[in-house]
Amino acid sequence: MSMLARALTGALASLLIVGAAPPASAAPPAAIPHPLLTAPGAGVEVVSTTRDAGYRETGTWTQAQRTGYRGGTTRFTREVGATASWTLTAPAEDEYTIGVWIPFSSDVNDPATTYSWDGAAPVKVNQAAIGDAWHTIGTVRLAAGASLTVTVTARTSGKVTRADAVRLRSTKPSQDVLVNQSGYDLGASKRFTAPRAEDGSPFTVTREGSSTVLFSGTVTGGAGDFTAFNPSSPGPYVITVTGTAAGTGTSHPFGIGANWTYRVSLQRAIDFMVESRCAHGDATKLVFTDPAGNRCNRGNTGVAWRDDHQFSFSLQGLISMYLANPDAFTGTPGTGRYDGLAIPTTPDAPEIAKLVNWGVDLYLQGQVNHDLLKEQLAWFVHAYPHFSRWIPREQYVKARDHLVRLWGDPARDRWNWYDIAHTADLFQTYTVIGTGKGQFPPGHSIVPNLMMYEVAKRDGLPDPDRYLAAATAQAKWIVDNLDWNAPGTTKGQRMSEHVTVTSLVYLLRNHPDAAPPGLAEKIRQWADVLISRSANMWDFRKYSADLWIIPEFNEPGNVAGLPAAALAAAGVIDDAATAKALRRIAASHIDNVFGRNPADAHFSHDAATAEGFEGVERGWPKEYPPGRGAGELEEVRGVLDGSPKEASYPYDPNADLGYTEGWVAFNSAWNASLAQLSADRTKLHAPAAIQPGQSLSVRLRAALNLDAAAVETGRVRVTTSGGDSETFTVTEAGKSSRDFVATPPTATGTVSADDGRLQVLPGQTITIRYGLDGFAKKVTVRVVP
Repeated sequence: MSMLARALTGALASLLIVGAAPPASAAPPAAIPHPLLTAPGAGVEVVSTTRDAGYRETGTWTQAQRTGYRGGTTRFTREVGATASWTLTAPAEDEYTIGVWIPFSSDVNDPATTYSWDGAAPVKVNQAAIGDAWHTIGTVRLAAGASLTVTVTARTSGKVTRADAVRLRSTKPSQDVLVNQSGYDLGASKRFTAPRAEDGSPFTVTREGSSTVLFSGTVTGGAGDFTAFNPSSPGPYVITVTGTAAGTGTSHPFGIGANWTYRVSLQRAIDFMVESRCAHGDATKLVFTDPAGNRCNRGNTGVAWRDDHQFSFSLQGLISMYLANPDAFTGTPGTGRYDGLAIPTTPDAPEIAKLVNWGVDLYLQGQVNHDLLKEQLAWFVHAYPHFSRWIPREQYVKARDHLVRLWGDPARDRWNWYDIAHTADLFQTYTVIGTGKGQFPPGHSIVPNLMMYEVAKRDGLPDPDRYLAAATAQAKWIVDNLDWNAPGTTKGQRMSEHVTVTSLVYLLRNHPDAAPPGLAEKIRQWADVLISRSANMWDFRKYSADLWIIPEFNEPGNVAGLPAAALAAAGVIDDAATAKALRRIAASHIDNVFGRNPADAHFSHDAATAEGFEGVERGWPKEYPPGRGAGELEEVRGVLDGSPKEASYPYDPNADLGYTEGWVAFNSAWNASLAQLSADRTKLHAPAAIQPGQSLSVRLRAALNLDAAAVETGRVRVTTSGGDSETFTVTEAGKSSRDFVATPPTATGTVSADDGRLQVLPGQTITIRYGLDGFAKKVTVRVVP
């Protein structure tokens, strides 16, 4: 753990011991008589769990297997008349609602459980109708220091009565301040939401525990902006808002640092893809002779990853992350289990290369023929030269020949779920799009066809122009037929929306001569709709003018994947104000994932644990029962489980959070965003011209500062028009810096590649690159006399 991580973890731990139950992996803390919580929707909360000193039982109770509220302990009984009681103490004279946390159960909970408290008649509650949610049972007024005992009594024979947590919550409105609970990126948009603050309410930014104001501003439209605050120290910081009706409120602590989001997210992104694989990395347990025979997981819903489906775009996400920022992945060999592959990698392959090969190998063993799975293999064959030192060429040839044979084949009978009527002939122009399930985003075939065009040219395969023509025709259909104002073409594509926009951008940027007329304008129109629908206090892109969320669906993948689309579009839009707005909205959706949302919680239920995300204090309050999900993803590190539903917006912190379950497709969308985020932040700087014999000053700005306490390195590739080719190490300018620098020497003379010196002559040019293929950034330097 880095020094910064230790500092933040220590600071936050002191808060968590007071304010919340510890993670499930931790030992139970000492009894806490009055655990006070600052929470959304209330000035003060008092929560008591089954692990607190004021908890008592009569009759026979048993500890449940799954964790309870905020990582606590759930107890249950089947004994009629058994009771469980919690005693809570009011911190101030106030009126409080009394709430009980009722956990989800696969058993049938008691429909007639009663709750009672001092001096009140029993209240009947149907525990069977509630799961992983707070339920209000009454209101009480208490003096400061007064105690209240709440008791649950089992009433129905043969049914399960559960005891977990009880809370007192002030009925007074609170000044809630919602932030990215982990931290913000230096030099990027930094915003927060204060839903109850009046326009003009002042806010301050201070170090946690300090009263010295470091930055100040005012709230407008429920939001505050501190983008201009770029401190030299990582914090932690807090924001305090002072309003009229709701008084004063303070945010969770958060950090600010170089490439903060990428740094705290990358390892969990890889952890998820490792731990969510079919058979947990042992392919010998899989059966590929018949698609119905593959027991990938309990739902049989994947070829290489559990609960993956053909439309999770898993290989695209992994390969994009590597191409956008290759040196972030090559430091150490992968340590995951990769048994049973027909063609394994070399032992020294980094984890991301082993993951890519895992997917390719199992897709080929499964003889996939669905168009979306063929497209994933196209990403691999196109990028293969960059993986060739770890993945044998035999794998490449197998994948390439498989694709050439099946690219125009209409059959799609192997490995598909939730599919819609279409054929798998990838030379066609698709005129159908998917539903809110996210299973068939428009434009999905554009980039794979462009990649096959380049592979065919590279390998001398027949008729490469056929692939290029298919890509152009598909993009033209989108330009001519899609109306971005129709929600089904944008947010209605759920976690797969990013595929459409990034594909259009890829064509425009990498094959501009093949782009149909009006493509750049079509991308700008998409941006205009996005910006218009994000004009609210959350900077959150709504589904439509009237709805916030995709109807009937859990949408963490759409929120997590939107930055990929927004950042890709920002890179090709000439209007500076539009591009700035797109980057602001991309940042706001990252913030939404990290807790700047009406639930005041990160989308991952384990986010606040040691296996979660640095600095986060509140993970998603609901969790699908461990081991019961279609992909058994509940305990996988980095899983994105839930997001606020329609009832939570514009702001109801007590709303039902609805269905919660992780999905590989959600995390793959997040991987796409991490790829575009690192690409968008990558910049190269060098002088416009140098003379032979001068050192070349190179400055790379890239998300390579993955250890905040260490000075790290990267590599840039430098070529000359005279034929020289060198790789130079760039070194971080300081700990947790955004910049990496090098001063490679130049000289005249005979070209000698890879000798650590550039041989150049006046009139030649020097090109410096970082990133690979469509994600490469470059700068050109002239050589002058």
